Amino acid sequence: MRYCAVLLAFLLVTAPARAAGFDPKIIDDVAEKALKEFSAPGCAVVVVKDGEVVYLKGFGVREKGADAKVTPDTVFPIASCSKAFTATLLAMLADDGKLKWDDKVRDHLDYFRLSDELADRDVTLRDLLCHRTGMPRHDLLWAALSTDGADVIKRWGRAAPSTSFRSKWEYANVPFTTAGVIAGRHEKGTWADAVKARIFAPLGMTSTSATWKEGRGRPDHATPHYYGLDKSVSAVGWDEIDHAGGAGCVNSSARDLAAWLRFQLAGGKFDGRRLLTERALKETHTPQMLLIPEGPFAVYLPPKVTRFASYGLGWFVHDYRGVTCVSHGGTLTGFRAQCMLVPEKKVGVMVLCNLRPSLVCEAVAKTALDALLELPAEDWVAFHKTQLALTDFNTAAAKQRRETARKRDTKPSLELSRFVGGYEERAYGRAEVTVEGDKLHVKWGRYTFRAEHYHFDTFTLVPVEPKGDIVSLDRSTFEVQFRLGTNGEVEGMKFLEQEFRRSQK
Repeated sequence: MRYCAVLLAFLLVTAPARAAGFDPKIIDDVAEKALKEFSAPGCAVVVVKDGEVVYLKGFGVREKGADAKVTPDTVFPIASCSKAFTATLLAMLADDGKLKWDDKVRDHLDYFRLSDELADRDVTLRDLLCHRTGMPRHDLLWAALSTDGADVIKRWGRAAPSTSFRSKWEYANVPFTTAGVIAGRHEKGTWADAVKARIFAPLGMTSTSATWKEGRGRPDHATPHYYGLDKSVSAVGWDEIDHAGGAGCVNSSARDLAAWLRFQLAGGKFDGRRLLTERALKETHTPQMLLIPEGPFAVYLPPKVTRFASYGLGWFVHDYRGVTCVSHGGTLTGFRAQCMLVPEKKVGVMVLCNLRPSLVCEAVAKTALDALLELPAEDWVAFHKTQLALTDFNTAAAKQRRETARKRDTKPSLELSRFVGGYEERAYGRAEVTVEGDKLHVKWGRYTFRAEHYHFDTFTLVPVEPKGDIVSLDRSTFEVQFRLGTNGEVEGMKFLEQEFRRSQK
């Protein structure tokens, strides 16, 4: 009798509630369909409505070809969905009186600088968190060059802006790395320490971590997979990006993320306890910077359901089929995540997947919202499969256009040995050009490329190291274009879209 009572209590705690009129089979069906259509190994889904978990389930497997199933407790990196955690952390510090949204960044981090004079003088915490610094991603600085967060922040600040300060929304990761460092300092530790103490622990997110080693170290963790341009699916390694910090380093499970959704939808309260003032949380959900969904963002915010789009603080704020939605996606080499909240309806959904690129998360999340909001059904799997196919078609077409434009009857201006040397760029550091046999090689950061002659003094760069990254670079095209001075000698090269000067050393 005692056993039955304990079992009943366990079921009452762990079983998702059932929302009136909500049919969980809709999500079952779309998740299974999405995994099949996108060739994805697995995914996990959590749905919250009116403060209750109404759906919590895993699908597929943690690793292609293996037996271990994805469960509600399987840990995935949530990538850029971490940005909302960092923004929430700063909101808590604002509540504490330790900072204000419009404080100058340098008042909290003395080594933060930007190359644009106006931006350098006036950039605020709010500017960082709504992507209006005028700076682009420059993601290779943290993905391939440096594993020191402070060094990445300094290098990024020296890099070239893409637009003028506060004139245009420009998505970037390093601003959130910077915000995370600031939060960690105020909490007398690191961003990882602060987000654990201020958010994970109070929400009971015991499977959630903020370093890749902790995430991958969980017994129940997903393996990342890459979907190749040739439609192959390959297991790859976890991205080791702890130095990116507040930009994208949270790892979590669908079960833990239920608490995060409940907290966000409850205006900063969790299980009756207020962790953040409603005013401070609402500021993160408030539009700060208008944006035009272009490129990949048009995939996530399609015109058929999006009439306006903006960015809050760590969140996209936009309409979705007539309701205001607060959302964010996340991408790492072999993972995707998507979170969508409709605060006015007290509805939230989060989907995690171990394949990239794929649009499993978007298809499942939108289908779940449609069902919960009682909107007309859409075939989001078919819609997003077409979008992914179009993206890959455009990638292949661009490669073909480049090949067609090649002038085949040309050769380099100089003997290969005369291109050898060191090349410098103030943010991207030093690249070394060597010759091995009849091929040039370019070494920069952790990457080594073999240079295949394209035409004139331009070479196509083929990645050769690190070998673990090669499979996931098949959609990228790298090249180097050497520039000669008036004396006929090489004076620089365009590489990674940056101008490197030949070193005199």
